[in-house]
Amino acid sequence: MTRFRLRKKSYYLLLPLLISYGQQSCIDPVDPDFEYREGLVFIEGFASTAEGATSVTISTSAIEFGVYVVNFIGGAQVTLVEQATMREVAFMELEDSYAPPSGFVVKSGESWLLDIRLQDGTHYRSTYEPVSDPVPITNIRAEYKPRLFYREASEKFVPGHEIIIDFNDPGEVDNYYYWSYRSFENLDNCERCFLGIFREGECMGPYQGTNVANYYDYKCPSACWKIRYPEEIRILDDRLSNGQSLTSHAVANIPLYTREDMVVELQQLSLTPTAYEYYRVLKDLVDNNSGLNAPPPAALIGNITNLGNSNDIVFGRFTAAATTTAYVFIERREIEEEPVERFMAYSPEGCEVCPPGSACPIDCSPVTTAACSETRYRTALRPPQWPD
Repeated sequence: MTRFRLRKKSYYLLLPLLISYGQQSCIDPVDPDFEYREGLVFIEGFASTAEGATSVTISTSAIEFGVYVVNFIGGAQVTLVEQATMREVAFMELEDSYAPPSGFVVKSGESWLLDIRLQDGTHYRSTYEPVSDPVPITNIRAEYKPRLFYREASEKFVPGHEIIIDFNDPGEVDNYYYWSYRSFENLDNCERCFLGIFREGECMGPYQGTNVANYYDYKCPSACWKIRYPEEIRILDDRLSNGQSLTSHAVANIPLYTREDMVVELQQLSLTPTAYEYYRVLKDLVDNNSGLNAPPPAALIGNITNLGNSNDIVFGRFTAAATTTAYVFIERREIEEEPVERFMAYSPEGCEVCPPGSACPIDCSPVTTAACSETRYRTALRPPQWPD
């Protein structure tokens, strides 16, 4: 019997580390011997001073059709607890992550921990994470490069934009930076169903007695934006730049997935030394394993433990960080290079689903739209700096 309620889709955010590991009592990043296996739990949590940047993902490893994947775990009780006031903030479950109430942010000087209870009673908790002071970004720009980087999986260079910033590093303290982003591009179709049709809020089928195409597209009924996240990790400690002004510092590569115009929301996070060391080890693993979509070849232990079983190793980390946010709008419709994503022609549902005279098991009245539901990867909220 399955221990958790799983969302049956491959999931990746930061850490699909499909590795087993022996007993480990410390919370420092380690890279021991490993072997792939099912049932490992991965938790990645961020609490941010920027609105909308706080989220938690919980997943478990699996083997599906001979491929190692990680699947989202639903039905958990997810809570943040502030140390000084013992204030508790309950999260709500979205499509494939957990989010706090709208408008929630942490503040500099606070310390927070992450508390998770799964449906089977397993209880996970992190250590307290302090929130440092943010460091402002003074300028942001995007530079297009026809050969942005070389992707080994496709054995060719990928076009795209490099995000470049200027900022002044404070000299009175050591600083550790982590850069992430969300890119927003216009989304015409809110759902695409392969070998099935869209009913009751999800793709269903195929059904016996129906005649479906390879896929059907369902238009968004109103303005909607697709959200993307980084394929890489960008970090920096200021040992060689303490107190200096950093200009033209590259912090992100954004492939030309499509030629749709986009807004990039860059997040500059100020980390603690332990959080930085964790992401430094994770970056080394990711850089050696074809990006975030591939399982790294070693384990990485963060600051989360199973309160009921000290021998149960949890992969991932909870990080609380001060965040500075900057936006840049990028026009891409005139770019000549081919996008990374393969174009697939619009395919609306039609009357062919149920052949005449057939005993169709479903309502075959054509459906043409699907709601722009709020998820980690999609939003109906207009991004800042999106032109009217």
